[in-house]
Amino acid sequence: MNEDLHPVRPSECNNLPGQVVLVFQGGGALGSYQAGVYQALHEADIEPDWIIGTSIGAINASLIAGNRREDRIAKLREFWKRVETRPGSNCSGFSNGFSDAVSNWSILVGGIPGFFAPNYLAHWGMQLPIGSEHAAYYSTLPLEKTLLELVDFKRINREEKRRLNAWNTNDPKIIRVWTTF
Repeated sequence: MNEDLHPVRPSECNNLPGQVVLVFQGGGALGSYQAGVYQALHEADIEPDWIIGTSIGAINASLIAGNRREDRIAKLREFWKRVETRPGSNCSGFSNGFSDAVSNWSILVGGIPGFFAPNYLAHWGMQLPIGSEHAAYYSTLPLEKTLLELVDFKRINREEKRRLNAWNTNDPKIIRVWTTF
């Protein structure tokens, strides 16, 4: 076993029957709970054979797969620290509804550093020819920068075997791509 990599088959080290599979769904704040689930497994010395994720779950999966075992918890914590929201002003003297509204409004107009930022050009609509790649109300360039700092994509891409399942939303078929490196 290469000390820099996790075992070729982590389940062989887990002393568990079968394979250990983490399936992370999307849903924003659910991702922080997923990080806690991985931390509990990590502390129990259980490592996944497979990590599957959608949306925020895919981000967590990349943070786990794209780091050495001993760095994974720190990278997950760093990501969640960067994307947590902090109210710009203290509204604790007001009702919860008002505080929530101020918090939501600040995210709407300011984004979340390290995660997404408003794209003010998109609000001009079709009058400004910015192209479809810049037409979204939010830019995820801050997320790209964050992930490039926290995930070793070369590590992910050098794994021995890759399996990709993609869903074609226009034609409900599963497209399977099997790649061996």
